[in-house]
Amino acid sequence: MNAFLTGVIFLVAFTATGNCIECIHCYSADGPDCSGEAKSCAEGVTTCQTLTVLLKEDGVDTHKVVKFCGTGEEANSIYWEASLTTSYQLETHSCQTDKCNEEPPQFTPSDNTPNGVKCLHCLEDHSTECNTEEIIECTGDLNQCLFITGSVCHDGADYYTCAHRLCTNVANAEQHPFYLDKYIHKLEITDGINLE
Repeated sequence: MNAFLTGVIFLVAFTATGNCIECIHCYSADGPDCSGEAKSCAEGVTTCQTLTVLLKEDGVDTHKVVKFCGTGEEANSIYWEASLTTSYQLETHSCQTDKCNEEPPQFTPSDNTPNGVKCLHCLEDHSTECNTEEIIECTGDLNQCLFITGSVCHDGADYYTCAHRLCTNVANAEQHPFYLDKYIHKLEITDGINLE
């Protein structure tokens, strides 16, 4: 009887393990890809994910990549924001087969064609306000204006409080990838400004 139960437990464990998807797990803070080992995801997880960040600042590109087991049936998504000198792009890619996130991620090229939307533009370090009369012309899919303040600026060593006004591609604050982040003090998405 004990041998039978041991065999059943082994079979159930083997079957449960066999149903788990395997995903590559890795992180890179300084390159457009990362490599790591395949790991079995938790039972019920059916998605591998790759998150990519591309920060363009004063002509310098910085990439970050994270690959891991997903948490559900996540859809692919892309978030963009841009100022006169900086753009930030966060992409999420999901797939549903073993080690499907192993290949180098593909970064979606930005569309720099003006779209007619105009936003106020400013950056104030060590402040929660950012009032300006400077205007930025939005491009591509960036058709909304973003105001964000909180501990979101980085000086190479630490985060500090600042305020931004720039263009974005999300329709409302709840769609912003950091909407629930405790370091965000205020986040507003508004329509483009009317200059008439």
